Amino acid sequence: MAFVLLAEPAAPVAGVLRRFLEGAGHEVSWVATADEAQRASRERPPSVVLASGLGPLDGEALCRSLRAQGLQVPVLLVYPPDEEQADERATQAGADGSLVGPLKRVTVLTCVSLLLQREEARRAAVAPSALSPAPSPVVEPEARRASRPEPAAPTGGTSADFEFLKRLMLMEVKRSRRYRYPIALLMVEVDRFTERAAALSPTARRGALAETLGLLVEGVRDIDVAVPFADSRFVVFLPHTPRSGARVVAERLREKLKAVQGLPPGTASVGVAVSEPPAGNKSAPPGAPGQQVSFGGLLKDAGDALRRAQAAGGDWVEVASDAASRTQDG
Repeated sequence: MAFVLLAEPAAPVAGVLRRFLEGAGHEVSWVATADEAQRASRERPPSVVLASGLGPLDGEALCRSLRAQGLQVPVLLVYPPDEEQADERATQAGADGSLVGPLKRVTVLTCVSLLLQREEARRAAVAPSALSPAPSPVVEPEARRASRPEPAAPTGGTSADFEFLKRLMLMEVKRSRRYRYPIALLMVEVDRFTERAAALSPTARRGALAETLGLLVEGVRDIDVAVPFADSRFVVFLPHTPRSGARVVAERLREKLKAVQGLPPGTASVGVAVSEPPAGNKSAPPGAPGQQVSFGGLLKDAGDALRRAQAAGGDWVEVASDAASRTQDG
């Protein structure tokens, strides 16, 4: 796996993050001060730096210092739950991404994995044997489709397709905030998959999941991305898609997955998270919709919405901000 330098002054927080990372097979070195982090980085350049963004360690200043020294290692800054401009602050500090607490294992690991994948892709793109300039991380629709393999059986949140999605989303979130266009994330899961697939062989089970992914890919535009996330769960990213459009797509996919031939008849549920930055050139007030958007935040909101859809009995589309009104409507 990778060597992660963890710069966090609070021992309890560092302990949790270290367990997350080491549990995924990463080697972790923990330091509690910015000076220690700089010294450790010089002695052994890490694959990723995961640092507390604010507070006594001041990960933002640490990131600027590392960049001034010419160290281009990926940096992921961690902010407290009440920080409303984490992405903006991280970008200004020169970091590659941000996480906002409370931190969950899957969010930490997927974001770290993304940075590793992106760095690997960057190095490959600038290799001496490259015959053409490296493409932008957010590529044009044709390149997106060409760079993705054909649908295959999901292998979990570390699949090559999911790494592609995470790399794409981190950049698209920044672009959405800057150029003020909406983006949406769908979390799709086959309802009662374990029960429905219990009688299937491993090969047939993988085939059913591959068929599910194929139906999702067929049900979205060329500029959209549908990838496996974990077992019977999939993520669909919809750039330039407002809330109304995201719901239409989610409903279409929910209906489409009733046609999976490799499983006994059943349904699917969809959780929807949308970021709609305010239009125009004016800056929105702090706390306005879209101002706190991040890759991890969208992933969390879509997952929470999916859980509510399943708790309602499945075969349902739940939009993150629509939960209260649906409850009131009964």
